[in-house]
Amino acid sequence: MCSKAQQTTVYTYQDFKRAKGISLVRNEQVSGLSKKQNVEDAYPISAADAWVEIRVNQPGTYILDAVVEVIDEAQLRASDKSGKLTKYGFLQLGSGKITKRILFDQYKAGKQELGKFEFHNKKETLKIWLPNNILFKELSVKPYQAPIAPADAIVYQPQVKPNASHPRLWVNSETLPVVQKRLLSEENQEAWARVSVTAKEAYRFPYANQHEIFHDEKLEQVIEEKAFYYLMTKDAVVGKEAISLVTEYFARLEFGNVTYGDITRELGRAIYRGALVYDWCYDLLSKEQKDVLRTEMMRLVQDMEIGWPPFYGLESIINGHGNEAQICRDMLAWSLAIFDEDPEPYRYVSYTILEQLVPMRKFEYQSPRHNQGVDYGGYRFGWEMHAVWLYYRMLGYSVFDDNIKNMSDYWLYMRTPDGKMLRDGDMFNVKYSSSDEFYWKNPQTMLLCYAFNGDPMIKAEFFKQGALPENPVLYLLLNDPTLKAADDRSKLPLTKDFGPILGSMIARTGWSEDKASGDVVAEIKGAGYHFGNHQHADAGALQIYYHGIQVGDLGLYLSYGSPYDFNFNKRSISHSMMLLRDPSEPLLFRTKTNDGGTRFSQRFPKTKAEVLGDSWFQTGKTLASAFGPDPIRPSFSYYSMDLTAAYTSKVQSYAKNFLFLNLEREDVPAAIFVIDEMKAANKDFEAYWQINTLTAPEVLANGVRLTSRFKGKGGHADVELISPSKDNRRLKLLSGDSSAYVFGDKYQVNSPWPEAKGTRVMVESLNKEGEHNFAALYQLYEEGHAKLPTQVREFANYYQLSIADKLVIIGKPGRYLREEIGFEIPGDKLYEVILLGMSDGFWNLQNSDKNTSFNIRVQPNEHAFSWKQQGGKILLRPGRQYGAAEGNLKSHNNK
Repeated sequence: MCSKAQQTTVYTYQDFKRAKGISLVRNEQVSGLSKKQNVEDAYPISAADAWVEIRVNQPGTYILDAVVEVIDEAQLRASDKSGKLTKYGFLQLGSGKITKRILFDQYKAGKQELGKFEFHNKKETLKIWLPNNILFKELSVKPYQAPIAPADAIVYQPQVKPNASHPRLWVNSETLPVVQKRLLSEENQEAWARVSVTAKEAYRFPYANQHEIFHDEKLEQVIEEKAFYYLMTKDAVVGKEAISLVTEYFARLEFGNVTYGDITRELGRAIYRGALVYDWCYDLLSKEQKDVLRTEMMRLVQDMEIGWPPFYGLESIINGHGNEAQICRDMLAWSLAIFDEDPEPYRYVSYTILEQLVPMRKFEYQSPRHNQGVDYGGYRFGWEMHAVWLYYRMLGYSVFDDNIKNMSDYWLYMRTPDGKMLRDGDMFNVKYSSSDEFYWKNPQTMLLCYAFNGDPMIKAEFFKQGALPENPVLYLLLNDPTLKAADDRSKLPLTKDFGPILGSMIARTGWSEDKASGDVVAEIKGAGYHFGNHQHADAGALQIYYHGIQVGDLGLYLSYGSPYDFNFNKRSISHSMMLLRDPSEPLLFRTKTNDGGTRFSQRFPKTKAEVLGDSWFQTGKTLASAFGPDPIRPSFSYYSMDLTAAYTSKVQSYAKNFLFLNLEREDVPAAIFVIDEMKAANKDFEAYWQINTLTAPEVLANGVRLTSRFKGKGGHADVELISPSKDNRRLKLLSGDSSAYVFGDKYQVNSPWPEAKGTRVMVESLNKEGEHNFAALYQLYEEGHAKLPTQVREFANYYQLSIADKLVIIGKPGRYLREEIGFEIPGDKLYEVILLGMSDGFWNLQNSDKNTSFNIRVQPNEHAFSWKQQGGKILLRPGRQYGAAEGNLKSHNNK
């Protein structure tokens, strides 16, 4: 019998009628319907194995769920050819088509949602064809509940509307001639020739004898290229073939109940290709053909992960899969194409883009880097750029803020000489170590960026990444052959401050792409905001590249949300940063281990007001940022931040200073000085300073020596611990399989990548008062050479550092110097004197050797000043002295 609860009707196996080849199994262990072993799979030539009459309250869309069991699991594993332990059955509801559905697989076992089904009558017969080795137990039916749109979206009337005529997608009546004219240019002619060959060659539809097919990307591309060819040439024969192919394809296209593998991406791609045909071949479509295409595309849209309307659950256009192609390309293209016949889809889609995405990105992209990291950021930003372009080409102006044009800087600055990238966020491109010739790439995003920005450097990067031979249509739509690729980075600053939202700084000694280059690249993650998902808990983390990764991250992105992922990879423990362990710190988001790091977040904000109004998302603030004196080739790069907010209230205060010195030497190209000062809310909390490296380090008297080798060249990073003293610290190395050992819990992974066998260098502070201050000097020098002599002196509120031709006064973190400071500049050579962490405003500089007095002015936000001088006893006093010289200090010293 059937029972009803919460609008769900359940039909047990006893409610089904069955064919002769179907057994009724019922004993103490199991019960259900099964196919006898000697009976062949019945579909599609035999009658159904079982059937049941289903009654619903009213016609409409319903979801069917099934419960089955595997009879012989060993036999299933032995015979499995899917790699997923998949067993399929076939269903037919009423007079509808027979459709293939998963009844069992390794993901959801025997409890499967079979999908959405349309009931045209209150009473329909459901027929089932069962596979062998499956025991069918029950079927449930419940009404489908579409996502509920926000109240604002329901009444939304977009001010930005599609233009009145077709085409609208990627071109309009004004830009179409421009794209047509570019086709025969030298840069574009090869891609156009390929499209022309595909378009003019008749394509035999390969599925004429099949009732149902899974997606076919090759066929979809043929459809797109034929539609594009018609758009460019008005060859009606080709255009009609595109319409015929997409109509035949949609009539058979069925994704069933496949949910693994992010299948929504394939769903969306099919919708997008259908929209292109609808728009580009609009004048060839009959009313009946338009109706059919709209019906089929709506059928597919309803199965998208974000749902329709596009507001399912926590899914959002701001972050997650909703920020990929689903809305920004697929639904937007669909809604624009069918706007004349059905304006409602555009109302919802434009609401999500214009009222949610555009204002949020205007805020976020004040920092030209992506919160989802190098890989996911590159992927998702590329889909946003589809929305940018679709609106821009349709309207003739951009609906996004101009700061989006700066985003491609991120992938330029993250590049390391070996062709890879500094790590940021979840890196799904784990091929980093598969070949020394690996070169990180996302050419589609580079194309969308350089064409929109008119940036010759990004265009050069696009070609270095292999261009886009698999997508000639997009290339022909966007590539301007008059924009010449140029890879000259000599005018690009070596240092980049990424601004207030994703605070960070990258400093380097050069732009060499020679894999054996001795260039140093360093990144410090700063303060700002956390946006969850693939972003890591890494505020304050340090990375250094020098002949390979010397200091960096040890996490590997192997699967989302696994114990390793949520307890090591995304957490602070896998990064080079400060840890403070509060035994009572709550474990959130399915985490099991207290790693001592910053707050781990899987929440993401959806509006600027939410970011600014909820302290959960805030990681601190930038206190100072400066590099110079040459803005293109700075000798020093300084970044100071307060990161207290990144941690829970276990941290009373925490600030960090980072200094990168470009020494412009081949033997010792750079030095880095990092200061951390953390005060715990409880003096019993354990504090750790940590750096991670890929190769086991050598322990030295005052620190460690890191080594990396690549392409026959090697380099060291000697890390000298200035503070705390030896008596107030304890050094510990966790290497190899122990590198993912997190305070009692081990998260070992089986992976060939070096991160899985790296080393964590942990220095525990033994301070009993809860004040944990660290200072470390890194010297980067070539293997076979000697490091430079240094002198570091600690004072109450600052350090004095001398190395090579640099003499540095750097204030301790979390404060600005406003006190009398005296020091002597040696007379053996010309020194660059660098003052950092100074209070802004006037200072008086006295040189007692020359009996001179000069007033300097320190700029707010920078809190830095520098000059060159050989010899002299200097006394710095805050304030402006009456009668002292002012103006240009360099000119004054040369008098």
